[in-house]
Amino acid sequence: MSKNNAKSMQGQLISLILASVVLATFFAALHSYRSSSKQLMQLFDSQLQEFAEIALALNNSEAQTNSAQRLFQITNQHGLVRQSQQLENDFKTLPRAFGQHLANELPSGFFEAGFGGQRWRLYRLESAPFSVLVAEPLSKRQLASENLLMVSISPVVMVVPIIGLLVFYLVRKNIRPLRALGNALRKKDHTDLTPVASQGMVTELLPVTDKINDLLARLALAFDREKRLTANIAHELRTPISVLSITAHNLSYQLNQKDITQDDLADLKQQVERLAQVVEQIIALSRYTPENFNETLKPIDIESLIQELIAARYDEIISQQQEIELQMSHAVVIGEEFALKILFDNLLRNAIKYAGKKQRILIRQIPASHNMMGIEVADSGSGVDITIMQDLLTPFYREESKQTKVKGSGLGLAIVHHIVDLLNGKMTLENGELGGLSVKVYLPITEHKEVQ
Repeated sequence: MSKNNAKSMQGQLISLILASVVLATFFAALHSYRSSSKQLMQLFDSQLQEFAEIALALNNSEAQTNSAQRLFQITNQHGLVRQSQQLENDFKTLPRAFGQHLANELPSGFFEAGFGGQRWRLYRLESAPFSVLVAEPLSKRQLASENLLMVSISPVVMVVPIIGLLVFYLVRKNIRPLRALGNALRKKDHTDLTPVASQGMVTELLPVTDKINDLLARLALAFDREKRLTANIAHELRTPISVLSITAHNLSYQLNQKDITQDDLADLKQQVERLAQVVEQIIALSRYTPENFNETLKPIDIESLIQELIAARYDEIISQQQEIELQMSHAVVIGEEFALKILFDNLLRNAIKYAGKKQRILIRQIPASHNMMGIEVADSGSGVDITIMQDLLTPFYREESKQTKVKGSGLGLAIVHHIVDLLNGKMTLENGELGGLSVKVYLPITEHKEVQ
C-alpha cells in the first residue's frame, strides 16, 4: 500500500474510541433526559392537580389563589363562582370552557387546549356541587425541559475534549512499541539484514519481531549462500570447461591429421561426465534449501532404496574390483524419496571413488536413539586426516592429498549433510573399523511437525 493510501492505526483507534465514547455518552444522556423529562411532566401535573384541590378548598374563603402561571375557574350547577384575574382581564381570548362557563361539559382529568396564542395543559376536578378547571401554559414546561436538557448535555460537551486528550495520550503511549518497530524497519535498506531489537517490546509484538528476525536471518543465510555458491560455481566450472575446450581443440587438430584414437574419445567422454556431475551436484545443492524443502514427507523403505542405488552403480564397483556388502533388515524412515536417493547415492559414489581398487564397502544398520535409525557407509580405503574431517562438509572442499588422484566437485558430503539437516537427522564422520572413512547417518523413523 502506498503512503497516500495508508491509514494511521493511531488515528483510526483514536477516532473509533472517541466516536464510541461520544455515542455512548449521547445515548446515555438522551435516555436520562427522556426519563427526567417524563418525571418532570408528572411533577407539573401533580402540582396542577394540587393547585386545583387548593383552589377548591379555598373557594368559600377570601384567600387569594391567583397565579401568574396558572388560570383557574370554579363553577357550580348555576354558573361561575370564581375565576383567576387573568380570565377576567382577557375574556375574549379564553377557550369555550372558560369563556362560556361550560366547564361542566368537559371530562374530568388532564387534557390540552390552545388559546391565548399558546398551548395549555388543563385539569378538571369535580367535587359536588363545585367543579374546578385549572390551566397551565406548556411553554413553562418546555422551558423547564430545555433547561434540563442543557444540564444533561453540558457535562458531556465539556468532558468530550478531556476524554479525547486522555484517549490520545493512552493510544499514543500504548502504540509506541509498534511505532518503534515500524521506524526500525523503515530505516533498514536492502543490505541491512541485522535483527530488529526486541528488548522492551510488548508481549503481543514479540511473535512479530521473532518472525521478522527469523526471516531476516534466513535472508542473510540465503544471500550468503548464493554469493558463496555463485563464486564456487564459477571456480569449479572453469577447470572442466577449460579442459573440454583444450580437448575439443586437440580433437579438431587430430581430425585434420586423421589421427583420432579411442583414448581421445574416452578422455572427452570422461571430461563431459565430470562436468555433468558437477552441474548435477550444484543443482541438487541449490534445490534442497530450507526455503523450498516443501515436499511431502512419507515412509521410505531404505533397504530397497539402497539396493536400487547399488544395482545402478554395480558396473562402477566391478570396474574398481571392489566388494560391497549390505547388512540391513526391513528399515523404514520418514523422508522425501528423491532427497534420500541423492543422500545415499553421494555416500555410495564417494566410497567407490575414494576407497580405491580392490577395497571393501560396507553399508549397514547401526544402533540409534529412540525414534531414529542409524545407517553407516564405510570403506576400507586409507581414511581421512582427522584434522580436516569437518572440512569435508564444506561445499567445494577437497582433500589436497587426493585432489590430484581423484577428481571431484567437493560437493558430495556437503549435500549429504545438508539433506540430513533438512530431515532433522544427524551425521558423523570418522575413520571406521575397516580403515577408511565411515559416515554415520541418523534419520527419524516417526513423523515430525516441521522441517527446519
